[in-house]
Amino acid sequence: MRIAVLTGGGHASGLNAGIEGIADGAFERGWDVVGVRYGWQGMEEGNLVKLSKKDLSGIKDYGGSILGSGRWKPDLEGVMETVKENDIDSIVALGGDDTLSVLSNLWKDYGLPAVGWPKTMDNDLDGTYFSIGYPKAVSTAAETTRCAVDVACTHRRVALVSVFGRITDWVAVGTAAYGDADLIIPGERTMELEELYEEVKGVFYENEDVYGRPFAVVVVAEGASIEGLDTHVKEDDVNVDDFGHPKLDPHELVSSLSDAIKYMSSEEGTVINTAPIALTYELRNGPPLDVDRTLGYMCGEKCVELLDGGDTGKMASIERDGDDLYVGEEDLTEGCSVSRVRDTDYFDYENLSPTDSYLHYAEPFLGKPEKRTAKSI
Repeated sequence: MRIAVLTGGGHASGLNAGIEGIADGAFERGWDVVGVRYGWQGMEEGNLVKLSKKDLSGIKDYGGSILGSGRWKPDLEGVMETVKENDIDSIVALGGDDTLSVLSNLWKDYGLPAVGWPKTMDNDLDGTYFSIGYPKAVSTAAETTRCAVDVACTHRRVALVSVFGRITDWVAVGTAAYGDADLIIPGERTMELEELYEEVKGVFYENEDVYGRPFAVVVVAEGASIEGLDTHVKEDDVNVDDFGHPKLDPHELVSSLSDAIKYMSSEEGTVINTAPIALTYELRNGPPLDVDRTLGYMCGEKCVELLDGGDTGKMASIERDGDDLYVGEEDLTEGCSVSRVRDTDYFDYENLSPTDSYLHYAEPFLGKPEKRTAKSI
């Protein structure tokens, strides 16, 4: 068999582990493996390279994707031309809902044997317990958030930490839970600016009773919809990707929110200062955590097992049995669906905080959360 492997969408921790797992499983069976450069664009344009075991040995310890990636919605006829011209028997795509939706269409409409691998740091793929890349993203964001208490407490400020999450709150709720934040400004619930301000002001002064100084640490989902605040959503032709998603500007979001808090508090007589922190590519970069590396590799092996058994139109998935995690399988169409936090009991949208149910969900792959440290006098 001759299989093609590609990574699509934004990079996330564990992609190279998945590529190595796929390749190792394929080479054990005597198959040829072709790498596709830069995602679906490379598949449409025929930008391929034959891979060897030497090329891929040890790549699971590195971040990013050695194949390159990109957000590109391909012409499916062009993809199939590449398939025919290069004698490709099947394809494995590592990606999120956009990447896997293209893969699903190739399988359903063109009969191309295809298997998916669950990648998105947003954790919004249905059909898998969590997505590869999510643990690393939350771990990185939580460390910054936990440490943001230093600037907040020292200077009596509201630290505003924005995190990725275009349409879901998975990263925000994980960051707050493991970063011990005071509040979450969600993306899955629209808020009024006045309501938001009152919530922030409340916790700001409540912390004075505990630590001797007023401060607050607030996690902000980049997809936050705040009525009364200038939008940070860029919807012109230049800023919309091939899948129709507008570009969000987290820096503008926390900057505008900071200005609003300072202005509204000044109108009441006492200015509440802020410390805006916008986390973006930091959440995607760096070597994978052990859980992303190990399960990413195992998901790659599972993809090859599915192809070997002729069980295509599937994706590898992470499953939970008690406290144990293992790799299973799910229908590819299920993996293309978006999973939202509001459909769970992981986030208390009234009190803007994570629940104990979220900690039960996350503990098998993130462990127990640390508490922030701030010395009171």
